[in-house]
Order: sequence, then C-alpha cells, then structure tokens
Amino acid sequence: MNLRLRPEERAALNLRSLYEDCGYSFYRMSRFEEYDFYADKKDFLTSKSILTFTDINGKLMALRPDVTLSIIKHAKNSEDVQKFYYDEKVYRVPKNADSFREISQAGIESVGALTDENVREVIELALQSLEIVAGGRNFVLDVADAGTVSKLLEDNPNRNEILKCIAAKNIHGLKALNAPKKIIELLENPEDIEIVNSIQKHKDKIRIDYSAVSNLNYYNGIVFRGFIEGVPESILSGGQYDGLMNLMGKKNLRAIGFAVYLDLIRGEKNA
Repeated sequence: MNLRLRPEERAALNLRSLYEDCGYSFYRMSRFEEYDFYADKKDFLTSKSILTFTDINGKLMALRPDVTLSIIKHAKNSEDVQKFYYDEKVYRVPKNADSFREISQAGIESVGALTDENVREVIELALQSLEIVAGGRNFVLDVADAGTVSKLLEDNPNRNEILKCIAAKNIHGLKALNAPKKIIELLENPEDIEIVNSIQKHKDKIRIDYSAVSNLNYYNGIVFRGFIEGVPESILSGGQYDGLMNLMGKKNLRAIGFAVYLDLIRGEKNA
C-alpha cells in the first residue's frame, strides 16, 4: 500500500531524521502533569490558560501546555550537555482565539554547561528546520539578543508597554514611552550579533530584527523566529532560557531550544 503523507507528517519525519543525525535523543513525555507544576511558572508559558481535570485520586491535573518545562523538569542537574528532540502535541489557547486547541510541535532542547558552539548549533538547526518545512519556498530567521534589551529596560516602569511596541516596531510609541534611545536604534539599524557571524550554511537567510524580542520573562539571550513564504506568522520560535533553568533548580546551567509549529504548514493558525 502506498500511503500518502500530509505535508506536516512528511516534515515531522524529516525533522526527526535531522535531529537524530546531529546527536539529539528522542524525548517522549506524558500528556499531562500535576497542575501545580505549571501554576507557578505561568510567566514562562505562551498561553496563561491551562486546561485542567481532576484525576480519580482527587489531584488537579493539567493537559500539557508546554514541552520545554517538562523536558527541563526531567533533565539531569548536570553540566553535561543533554540534547533532546521531540514531536509532541500541546494544549493551549492560541492568540486571538477563544478556545483551547491541540497544537502539533516538533523541536529540540539543549541543556547543561553550554558553550557558544552549542548555541550556534541550535541556530543552524533552526535554519535547516526552516529549509525542511519550507519545501522549496523562501524562508528567513529573525535573530535578536534579548539580553541586550533586558539590560536596557532594567527597572524601567514602562517595561511591558515598551516590549509591546518593540514587537510591533512602533517607533512613535517607544518615543512616547521615553524608551531608551538605544532600543530605537536597534530597531531601526540593528547591530551585528557576534555568534551569527560564525554561522556557515544559510547565513544569507538570517535577518537581525529586534522585534523578535517580546518575552523577557522567558528568554535571556539569543532569540529567534522563523518564517516561510506563504505563512503570515512565525512557524518556528526559540531562544535561550537560562532563567527557567535556575527557577527549576538547575543552577548555573544554560539552555536553548526551539519549536516548529507543524500545523502551520497546512495553513492553520497557532499561538
């Protein structure tokens, strides 16, 4: 029998092959965790809404809204670099939606005493992942340094409003909020990011764009978003999240990863 795979199924298989060839181990997790595990980490969730149910033993459980949190929870507290990939579903309320959806994701996480080489590898895998899901279409990876923005906004009372203006490239709004001039300069004339200069393959597909910085609660270093021709929203997102490692007891360790939203390959809207 000759089975015809849907585009997102074919992409998922090709992504899994890519990640395995680069030494990443497949990670499978439960569809749900205890609600308390997510309740105090909502700042790190894309959607603050969590789908819950009561287990037969009376415990309040949550259908998984995020993959990264689960991987970090179960990763060893070790300086050894641990590299995982996944192909999972999450349950959340997408932006501009009024109900929960099941969303298909594939991606990688690299945790431990990471070097710049580990970070560069993840960025390169993001580019190769975009090439796979683009299927011959044009693609671009927007990259920025959230750490730079975080320092500029330290103790700024308008921090959240400024971040919204950064994401929207709203220069007028930034000026009205008295945002640091350096932030406006980074949006209008972004500076080179050192680690990007060492990228080899698909370097021409990288665009330094500080509107990629939107969540300083989660990301603290390099952040990136991937786009493919014909899809009006980012189909890939990721970055460094060392702060989450500290929150979950993995002290002085680093982490970086990304997710590919497979549903968007067939044109469905996600978070």
